[in-house]
Amino acid sequence: MWKFLLWIIACPSLVILSAQGEKVYLTTVDRWKFYKVRASGAMTNANVKSTCEAARMRYPCYWSGTGSCTSTYWGSGCIRFDDGGVHCRTLSVLSHVLCGSAAGFGSCQPLDATFVYLPNWHSDGSAPGMDADTGTSGLFGAHYYNKWALCVGLPLTSAAAPPDGMYCTEESVASFSCKAV
Repeated sequence: MWKFLLWIIACPSLVILSAQGEKVYLTTVDRWKFYKVRASGAMTNANVKSTCEAARMRYPCYWSGTGSCTSTYWGSGCIRFDDGGVHCRTLSVLSHVLCGSAAGFGSCQPLDATFVYLPNWHSDGSAPGMDADTGTSGLFGAHYYNKWALCVGLPLTSAAAPPDGMYCTEESVASFSCKAV
């Protein structure tokens, strides 16, 4: 036991980094499975993108990329998804599904500390994020570290997909631990 305790004291950075890449399933919108994935470092656009890619996932932009939702808030590397007329803003669409309100996306608890890719938003490369505890959105990601990147995976084709409106952690392939939000 003492060797293990000594290892934890001597190597605290290894313990902290072990959470990097953790995936939490949020919901499915237009056949895309939305996840938040634990990032390491400042929450910049480059880090959000690389976190998703390292998890072998794609990334959404701040806007959905369909219809009139393709201005400077969307980039060609991002996925396109049907926002169902809820709102162009990706976090608003997810808040509508997860918390029942698109307008109050800043206080939707499952999206807490989540940052989304927004090309050319700020000169320091920040990705915008939100703090559900304070109801604040538009956080400058360059000032926040080791939070969640919003990523997307291809939809499950089996009945093993967790139901929408559930906050789920993926335990293994097609195995989830879920709770209602």
